[in-house]
Amino acid sequence: MNSQVILVACLVLLSQFACEQLSAQESEKQILAKYRTAALKGGDAERGKVVFASKTAACGKCHVVTGSERKAGPSLQTSGDKFTREQLITAVLEPSARIHPDHATTTVTTTAGKTHNGVLQTRTDEELQLLDAEGKLVRIPVGMLELEVRSKTSLMPTGLYKTVKQGEFADMIAYLETLQQSIGKSRWAGMPDEMPMVSQPVRLERLHSEEMRFDHPVCVISSPRAPREYFVVEQKTRRIWRLQKGNGDFTTDRKELFVDLSNEASTGEFEGVVCLAFHPQFLKNRKYYVNYHVRNQGSHFSPIIAERHATEDSRKDAGGPSRRLLQIHQKTDLHWGGMLAFGPDGYLYIGAGDAGPQEDPEGHSQDLSLLTGSILRIDVDRQSGELAYAIPESNPFRTTGDQVRPEIWSYGFRMPWRFSFDSETDDLWVGDIGQNLFENVRISRLGDNHGWNVFEGFENFSERFRRKGETYVPPVLSYRRKDGVSVTAGYVYRAKKDSSYYGAFIFGDFESKRIWAMTQRDRKLVKVRQIGSCPERISSFGMDENGELLVVGYKGTIYQLVLDDSKFE
Repeated sequence: MNSQVILVACLVLLSQFACEQLSAQESEKQILAKYRTAALKGGDAERGKVVFASKTAACGKCHVVTGSERKAGPSLQTSGDKFTREQLITAVLEPSARIHPDHATTTVTTTAGKTHNGVLQTRTDEELQLLDAEGKLVRIPVGMLELEVRSKTSLMPTGLYKTVKQGEFADMIAYLETLQQSIGKSRWAGMPDEMPMVSQPVRLERLHSEEMRFDHPVCVISSPRAPREYFVVEQKTRRIWRLQKGNGDFTTDRKELFVDLSNEASTGEFEGVVCLAFHPQFLKNRKYYVNYHVRNQGSHFSPIIAERHATEDSRKDAGGPSRRLLQIHQKTDLHWGGMLAFGPDGYLYIGAGDAGPQEDPEGHSQDLSLLTGSILRIDVDRQSGELAYAIPESNPFRTTGDQVRPEIWSYGFRMPWRFSFDSETDDLWVGDIGQNLFENVRISRLGDNHGWNVFEGFENFSERFRRKGETYVPPVLSYRRKDGVSVTAGYVYRAKKDSSYYGAFIFGDFESKRIWAMTQRDRKLVKVRQIGSCPERISSFGMDENGELLVVGYKGTIYQLVLDDSKFE
């Protein structure tokens, strides 16, 4: 047999193999489609409960539906509130399609050559702890860590259809839909059973054309240099854009790059550049500040607060490296806060999360020797000793001693993603993203301890870090999973005094896309109503030069929130 014949035979075999592989892939897609169709039609929840608990489904290895036991996967006790039927189906059939960072797989290779896959539970100076796919705790001494990477593959196995039949799968999805937070008459006025919709919802109008959409925007700020101009922060690209509105339709708008920080900041699913604040004297000193992330620079992960300068005409960044003011060291890449804004006192306020892992097992938010789980306040116009900033004289822990960080203004937060000041009362409103059951809206004041992780919302969570005689300040509002799973703080509306919304705090939820307005008296809830919803997930709110509100859609659209035709009733 000559070489040409051999080559032809090999090509034929390769072609047959490729066809078989393609056929197998198509066959699996067809099977998954049938499972999806069956589950969409519905099933029997009681039978599904049995399937969930069975050895063939093996769901109990990674998930709990009651109690506080920690496993590798998320608790499913409110899965019916948090997810639609379609989302539940996708999560089970395609577990790696969308993995929340809190439950991402960490792959560790040790110096002995062993590989461990699991969800990070605790990281200390001595060891790293993972929960593996069997629900077993794996402890790895820090000295034995050779390589640690974040995997894009879920611990949850694929191919459930190989062990669970179509009908059983439909029943199991039906059971997961029944797992909802119990609703009874709340003991607290700040945890209402319902947040009803107003009779005439607000309108959301695009601020820009479809062609000008942004890449995962997380912050919009009205320009201090010109009317009808906005600065938009893109998280993943690590760019900040200047959007100049024209006097006509969208065709007269201009979008120009202000700065690209990709050479300084890391990027990932929810990491990158996350906030921007202009110095109160920006038009004179051209200083502005950014909150962005870095990896493996003195710690596993760190939010960085940095100072930069604009050009003389303030149209672009002046270039050169940032001046780092503050680095918040974290042992995980979770719960990093994200906000920074200048207060009415001229000081810079910074939101720092508990730094993870889930449930704050090391009590970071109650540990005053750390910057985590706090609202920090610094003076960027002065320097103290070796610090790149000064500590305001009225900071509550300024003279407490070396065991307490003097930057802390208030603490006991889990994940203060966004906050804002009421322009009339100076109250600081904070959206604090919750753990298992509640999202929290708080008004924070000097020295407050807001209680995480002793409390989640109004309810007890853990006794491990409770201190005798400590005063814990509850939220103004705590809402349940049926309403949303990731609160995004907005602003107190003060644009038009004749508006029914004047004095109401307007906020939303990243996942449910709902928008609410609420009022309070003495940090006690008076009224809360849903006033609308956003076409995209709500990553942030903004305010234009007239005090009218903007909504940032995470898919790329900035919206104007139009209240004129709506009544807060």
